[in-house]
Amino acid sequence: MENQRGSAMQGDENVNGKSLSASPVVYPSGASFAAVAEEEAGITYSDPVDDGRVPLIRLEDNLRTHLSPNFTVGSFVGKVGRDYQYARISVDLVRTIQAIQERAQAPLLIVSGYRPPAVNELIKGADQSPHIAGRAADFKISGIEPLEVAALALDEMGPHVGIGLGAGTIHIELRDSLKSWVYTGAKLSHEEFSAWVQERTKRASL
Repeated sequence: MENQRGSAMQGDENVNGKSLSASPVVYPSGASFAAVAEEEAGITYSDPVDDGRVPLIRLEDNLRTHLSPNFTVGSFVGKVGRDYQYARISVDLVRTIQAIQERAQAPLLIVSGYRPPAVNELIKGADQSPHIAGRAADFKISGIEPLEVAALALDEMGPHVGIGLGAGTIHIELRDSLKSWVYTGAKLSHEEFSAWVQERTKRASL
C-alpha cells in the first residue's frame, strides 16, 4: 500500500540511528534475538529510511517463533521469509498490532510487514517506505470495515501514527507526529479522512 492520494511512537532498539548489535532484541512474548550487525547482513538489508534504527534479526528457523500472543515472526515477514535471511521488526510495532487485535477481539491479518529494499522496489513501494525500516504494517481485521479498524488503531496509538485508509486494509506506521492519507478505492476522500482522523484523535485523548 504505497500509492497515496493526499497528504510514533519512540522507544525502538537502536540509539542515534546506530545498531546496538551487542544488545538482544526482546519482544513482548519474551522471545529474544541477537541483533545482526549491518555489516554482516550487507547492502541487501540496508535501511535508507531510518539508518538501522530497528535492528536486523535472523529468520532461519524462527518464522514460527511468537513475538506476541497472536503474532509470529512469519506474521510480520510473510513471503519475505522464504527468500531472505534477515528482517527488521519493531518491538513497538509488534506491541501495537497485538493491542489493536485485542481491542478488536477478532482475527487480524498482516498483509504486508517488513520489506527488504529490493522487494519494496519490485512492488513499486514509496522510496522512503517505513516498511523497509520495519516500522509499518498493512493489515485487515476479519468482519470489520477499514474505517472501523482505523478507529481502533487511533484509539491505541493516538497522535503517534501515520495512517492510510485503503479499500480493504489500513496502513499504520510508527511516527512522532500524526499524518493521514487515503489509497485508491478508499470510501473517504483525503480531506474527509483527514478531518475524521483529527476528530478521532482528539476523542481518544480525552
